[in-house]
Amino acid sequence: MSSDWKQVDILPPLETGEVQLWRIDLAGATGLHDRFAPLLTPPEQLHANRCRPGRVQDHFSIGRACLRILLGNASGLDPRSLPISTGVHGKPELSPINGDSIAFNVAHSEDTILIALTRTGAVGVDVEYFDRSTDIMEVAQYNFTSGENQYLAAIADPHSRIKTFYRYWTRKEAVLKADGRGLIASLASFDISLESVHLHPVRIGQSTDDQGKLFFVSDLTLNIEAAAAISFESPELPLRQLIFPLSHPW
Repeated sequence: MSSDWKQVDILPPLETGEVQLWRIDLAGATGLHDRFAPLLTPPEQLHANRCRPGRVQDHFSIGRACLRILLGNASGLDPRSLPISTGVHGKPELSPINGDSIAFNVAHSEDTILIALTRTGAVGVDVEYFDRSTDIMEVAQYNFTSGENQYLAAIADPHSRIKTFYRYWTRKEAVLKADGRGLIASLASFDISLESVHLHPVRIGQSTDDQGKLFFVSDLTLNIEAAAAISFESPELPLRQLIFPLSHPW
C-alpha cells in the first residue's frame, strides 16, 4: 500500500465502494480526555473514568470519540446516538441505519490508533509496535504454521526476524478481525504469504471441509517501529489513508 497519508481539516464522506483508513497519532496528545469525553455515551464515560488518569484515560477517550466522530460523519447522525454493539465473537459493530451498513475496525498500539471504515463488505486492521523483550520464536511456535516458523527461523538478522514476525502477526490478525472471529480462531489455521506488501488473497475456513471466505491483506507503511496491516473482501476497493485532525475543535 502507499506510504502517503493525507492530512485533512474536513472529514470527507465515506463513499460506497471504498475503504477509509484513519491514522490517529497520540504522541504528545495529553490532557485531551476532558475535550473528547462529552462525545462518549454514559457507559463509555464510566469506563473512561475508571481508566488510570493520564495516558491510558486519554487514549481510550480519544480513540472512542474519534470512532464515533467518523461513524457520525459517514452516517450523518449524531456521534453520541450511534448504536455500537458487540457481535457474537466480541467484534464491535454498528447496527444498520435505514438499511445502510457501515463496517469498521479499530487497532491500537502504543501511540497509534488505526480506524478502518467501509460500506462494502468486512474490514479488519491491526498495528503492533515492536516489543524486543518478547520471545518471538516461542510465540510463533504456537501461533504460526510450520512453514511460517521455518521461514522465520531461517532469518539470521535479529532485527529482520522481529520485523518479519510482526508482519506475519499483523497480517494474520487483520484477516481474523475482518472475518469477525478475531483471536477466537487460530492464527495457525491458515498461511500468510509475505511475497508482496500489496493486496494478497487469503482464504480462511471454519473447518478443514470449509473453503471459507476470501480476504485480501496488505501491509501498511507507518514509518515507525511498528508493523500494520489491513484486510478487506475485494481487491477492487480503493484505500484512502487519512490522518485524523485531532486539533479540530470537535
